Amino acid sequence: MDNSKYISFNGKIFTEDEFKLDLNNRAFLYGDGLFETMHAAGGKVHFFYDHIDRLIRSMKILKMEVPVRFSIDTLGIQKEIFKLLNKNKFHIAAKIRITVFRKSGGLYTPTNNEVDYLIQTEKLETAEYQLNSNGLIIDIFEDIPKPNNKLSNLKITSSIYFVIAGIYKSEKKLDDCIVLNEKGNMVEAISSNLFLVKENNIYTPPLSSGCLNGIIRNKIIDISKTLNFNIIDNTPLNSKDLISADEVFLTNAVSGIKWVLAFKQRRYYNKISKILIAKLNQTAFQ
Repeated sequence: MDNSKYISFNGKIFTEDEFKLDLNNRAFLYGDGLFETMHAAGGKVHFFYDHIDRLIRSMKILKMEVPVRFSIDTLGIQKEIFKLLNKNKFHIAAKIRITVFRKSGGLYTPTNNEVDYLIQTEKLETAEYQLNSNGLIIDIFEDIPKPNNKLSNLKITSSIYFVIAGIYKSEKKLDDCIVLNEKGNMVEAISSNLFLVKENNIYTPPLSSGCLNGIIRNKIIDISKTLNFNIIDNTPLNSKDLISADEVFLTNAVSGIKWVLAFKQRRYYNKISKILIAKLNQTAFQ
């Protein structure tokens, strides 16, 4: 019995074992690519249009040609995602990753701007976003700042600073760590946006600090406003803000919200995190 997982490459399904990536792949050679991660459950991809809109806008910034099947009007890419989920029998919930890279050819200067794309899926055990039972232990990673430029808000494959931050996290036996920009302001966690709660205020690093323009980040901002929280998303944040916060949580498209228990000697609550993840699930499944 064949237990191989399946992937989709340019709309065609292969097993992981039979698929071979071109050695001249530009994402491999130059980091010339970007990706999108999504959460699927209940027969839908949550916030699909937001994800595809961000993917298309990011491709245009990178001067890539956008395939017709990526158009929201045709829903071609959505059909390919569901075909792959069914092929892998991931019926409860799954993580979806779409990686887009410029076609092979050229050195730093590509021979054309057409793209290839790869869809991968990973089984998740629960359909709803689940708040972590044990709070995260975090610290700040200071060795290599994240560059702040036009590409900083995109999910690009050139992410070596996150790799080094991940190694630091493992070495220090942390659950996550906060990345800084060149000015020493907090940007985000390794694969998540950062939020701080203090009284009735919810803070998150501004896009101008270089954080990812996260889909769940934006959903949490919108949800928080409906709950009458005061959102501050236009002011740079530093470690003093982290220490003075009542609550800290991280967000991304796969896990939704993860609450932080400790930063150094500081300990936090998770009251607002519980409220927000319940509202996020309502929004995702409506």
